[in-house]
Amino acid sequence: MKRIYSMVAAALLASASAFATDYTDELNVTVDYGTAVMTGEPTQTTISVDENTDGTYKLTLKNFILTMAGDEMPVGTIVIDNVAGYDWGNGAYLTTSQEIEILAGDDASKEWMGPLLSLGGEKIPVNMKGKIYDGKFYTNINIDFSGMYISVVFGGSDLQIPNSDFESFHTASYGSNTSDEPNAWHSFMSSTGSLASSVSGTTHTYISDDVRPGSAGSSSVRVVSSSVLSFFSANGTITTGRLKAGSISATDTSNCSFLDISNTETDANGDPFYTLLGAEPDSVAVWVKYSRGQDTNYKYATMSTIITDGTYYQDPEDQSYTNVVAKAVDNEIAETNSEWVRLSVPFDYDSYASNNASTKAILVTMSTNAQPSGGSKSNSSPDELWVDDFELVYNATLTSLSVAGSPVEGFSSDVYSYKVELENDVTADDIVAEIEGRGAIAAISIERTNDYTQTVTIEVVSADLSKSTTYTVVVENSTLNGIDKVESDTTNGAEAVYNVSGQKLNSASQKGLYIIRKADGSTVKVLKK
Repeated sequence: MKRIYSMVAAALLASASAFATDYTDELNVTVDYGTAVMTGEPTQTTISVDENTDGTYKLTLKNFILTMAGDEMPVGTIVIDNVAGYDWGNGAYLTTSQEIEILAGDDASKEWMGPLLSLGGEKIPVNMKGKIYDGKFYTNINIDFSGMYISVVFGGSDLQIPNSDFESFHTASYGSNTSDEPNAWHSFMSSTGSLASSVSGTTHTYISDDVRPGSAGSSSVRVVSSSVLSFFSANGTITTGRLKAGSISATDTSNCSFLDISNTETDANGDPFYTLLGAEPDSVAVWVKYSRGQDTNYKYATMSTIITDGTYYQDPEDQSYTNVVAKAVDNEIAETNSEWVRLSVPFDYDSYASNNASTKAILVTMSTNAQPSGGSKSNSSPDELWVDDFELVYNATLTSLSVAGSPVEGFSSDVYSYKVELENDVTADDIVAEIEGRGAIAAISIERTNDYTQTVTIEVVSADLSKSTTYTVVVENSTLNGIDKVESDTTNGAEAVYNVSGQKLNSASQKGLYIIRKADGSTVKVLKK
């Protein structure tokens, strides 16, 4: 949890002059037609971000062409202006909900679709969240247009494991032996080490059409163990790094998975043997189905997820490593009785905080048995582990909230509206909260509802921008607006009389509600009947 003392107080102050920065990164588009979901091909795209002189921002995506199923769809130039900007200490958080028109692109020979959408004067509603962080720009733009829902994600390729839904595979080979490897994941068929030729003789990974309940995909990965000389078990293993086979002894740490982002080698699909990570997730969630085979010595499968600074790291460790940021490990994945089960494991950051390591890469390793050579020794009855929809989870809620030094009464993370009474107005400095979510952003804004009421809005956004939770606190001036201060049919001791708009009156002669300032300086509300 992260304690926030007015992390985001208000819109950024106006700068002396506007500036623009171009950000180039991967852009992904998903279109939901209600009856079908289509995903565009990832493209390298440039978005220009201008800071306006009033502290708001303008986003420009020029000449956007959506490529889907091999077909190009010229969309146009998308401009989103007057985007609110908030300073969150590590960068800027940008957010807006508005309606826009999509302009034609620069190439007049193309039939740009964007302007056609607004021919009848209809504008396109967009909801946009983004952040500028560590020299990068991340944004999620959601468009709801006439029943067609469009999701645009820019710069988020390092916030989740690539191909985490196991929908894409390539053929890995070693000599004449081949296997189906999920893209961005690796098995013994692409291993290294002095004994790589020995462990690459058997296929351990397969495409499976058995998917978890509710999956939007059509495939998972099936990982199986194998027998070695009918006496030993070779656990089936997949990793986002690379497997190394360096010893005939199963427990030797030269048999491991490892990553090193300085390594320039790639697999048969052209992917590196590592996965970059651009934020710190709170937990990992994955769907598994696990079945033990014959003569299994140890009854559990395993999953380990380790965040590092990108320098060499291996699992299991052969030494004490100081480049670890956090770990999420489950060494007791039990049989699931032919049912899919969702596992959720929180990351442990506290145990590795003294390393002061930067988050740069993540190593995921899943195996059919938690013990080296602890699985089935039978090829006809192997241990089997199905894996689907691996997710890095980023939280976005509050765990506590205080206003002007006092905890909000009855606060709960799943209750989103509150009311408090105070004698004075509040500023963002009066808002103190604890956020459940590493790298989450709290955008605090305060709006005066009337002379005696303020509305505090706290929007909590996850580090990957995929989730947001909004809390509101109505602050009423207890001296002038508290219902318990209303007195009936008396103006005795009045020194001054005001209406509810704050205008001074000669008397309270008519029926209605009045503000009375007494001779002793106290103020009450009076209901004249």
